[in-house]
This record gives sequence, structure tokens and C-alpha cells, in this order.
Amino acid sequence: MKNNKFFKRMILILIILLILLFFTSLILRNRLQDAEPENVIDSNTITAEEIEQNAEERELEGLKNADERTRIQQYCGKFIRYIESKDYESAYNLLYPDFKNNYFKTLDDFTKYVQEKFPSDLIIVSYDNIERQGQYYVLFTTITSPLEPDYSMDQRFFFVENDFNDFLLSFEVKQ
Repeated sequence: MKNNKFFKRMILILIILLILLFFTSLILRNRLQDAEPENVIDSNTITAEEIEQNAEERELEGLKNADERTRIQQYCGKFIRYIESKDYESAYNLLYPDFKNNYFKTLDDFTKYVQEKFPSDLIIVSYDNIERQGQYYVLFTTITSPLEPDYSMDQRFFFVENDFNDFLLSFEVKQ
């Protein structure tokens, strides 16, 4: 029974990866077709800062064109990617100040909590529901990991969006 469940999860992950690869190739193909010859020549001298700035601009444009649910899910995804890549400082910097003060006074406190409660490697987030309560968004998720088949955690995240890609979050702290 466990092997069947694991096999289904692996197939799902493979399908998701193939879909991402497909869309990435479409985007790259469209950009290569739209590129002018002088842009190709200049691309050899592009700096890491320019690449990062371009990525941020594309991310911001995508968020401006997205609906509320999609934006909040992307914010959650950003937080989870930081945790998954063990960039705990960046994840910590996204936390609402009062939440940090109440639960994680230091980066070390936060890091310890995340290492105990979240999967250690590959994290899959299923977005179950979203509710808006005034200026706050409550995102209901289920967190799993294909590398830890017995792991599953229902997790609520709370977001405040000040502007596109300018947000703070907190979450339900598990004891």
C-alpha cells in the first residue's frame, strides 16, 4: 500500500516537472525569437545584478497581472522555496514583526523550528483554500514531501500584502 502511494506521488512530481520544463522551453523559445541581434551581442556583458533586476521586474509584472489567490500562492511559494533551499534568513525576513517577536525572537529560533517541523528536502505545498479577512489573507495548505511519505502537515499561512511583491506573513505555529 505504501509503495503504491509513493509511486503515485513520484508520478505526480514527474508530471509537474515535465509541465514546468515544457513551459520553460516555450518561454525561452519565445524570448529567443523576440531577441534582436544587438541584444544577443550585449548578453555576453550582462552582469549578475542586471540578471537579478530583470528577474525581479518579470516577477513583479507577473504579479500585477495575477489575481489575488495566485499572488498569495506565489508569496507562499517564495517562502517555502527559501525554506527548501535552507535560506532561513530570507524566509525569516518575510515574517510579520509582531509574529517574530512573539514566536521567533531570533533567526536561530526560527531555523530550529523550521528544521524540526518542515520536511528537510523536497517540499510540496497543496493550496486547499484561501479566505480574505479585511486586509489579511488566510491560505490553507497541506505540506507533504515525496521523500518522506508519512509526512503531512496542514498549515495555515496569514498574509498582508502592502503592494505587489511587498508582503509579510505569519503562520500557525505547531507545538
